[in-house]
Amino acid sequence: MELAKIRNKALAEEREVAASPVIGPSGGMPDELLALPVQIPEMPQTATSQPDLPETAVVRFPELSPVQDAAPLRRFDPLAVIFAGRALAEAAGTVDQQQETTALTGEMEQNFEEFLCFTLADEEYGVNLMEIKEIIKPRELTEVPRTPDFVDGVLSLRGVIVPVLDMRRRLAMLPGQERGLERIVIVRHDECLTGLRVDRITGVLRITDDNRESTPGVLEGTAREFVSGIGRCSGRMIIILDVGRIIDFSFGEVHEHGFRSN
Repeated sequence: MELAKIRNKALAEEREVAASPVIGPSGGMPDELLALPVQIPEMPQTATSQPDLPETAVVRFPELSPVQDAAPLRRFDPLAVIFAGRALAEAAGTVDQQQETTALTGEMEQNFEEFLCFTLADEEYGVNLMEIKEIIKPRELTEVPRTPDFVDGVLSLRGVIVPVLDMRRRLAMLPGQERGLERIVIVRHDECLTGLRVDRITGVLRITDDNRESTPGVLEGTAREFVSGIGRCSGRMIIILDVGRIIDFSFGEVHEHGFRSN
């Protein structure tokens, strides 16, 4: 009797195991069931159904390029843009600057002096520009007794009494006719101011040492004492005067000039 109960209990347990779902190793269907072919029943086609698709459709996806690190964003810097523009402008003008620098360097290598040039009669004279204070138009002068005849008189220049010399007479030339172009050149020498009356101002010239010669021997007497050299520039010959001797009344006074009697 006991043997029959044990057998019936075993048969009942076998039926329960057969009725329960089979769980595979991964928690789903067992591998044997996953490998079995599955047949899907065909659905009847209607008028609105899609056309038959091929049994096998191969879908290809484009190959993805490997992921690259994105380039870091550059921060806008207005100062960098301005400096870059200046650098380009300077680079564009480099050739012109080099040419100008070369020209200036060539001039600096040669010693030169600048002279204010003016005419007396038909000759052109020059006075060192560093000795020029100013240039004024002729004005009324006050005559001074017992002065050399080449002294036209004196004038007051901002409270300073300045003697004015007639350069034609100072260089023993014949008097000329006034044409309205005369000027008085105020020169400074040894802290003294003196006016030189000239016929006409012609400009300023730069004369290098190579274009300057000593006083020629053809000049005689007083004229030779007042000349410090001859300069040449742009086809012009300039007689360079020694201002120190021009304003020194002891030079050429006894031999060439007398004194005013009044």
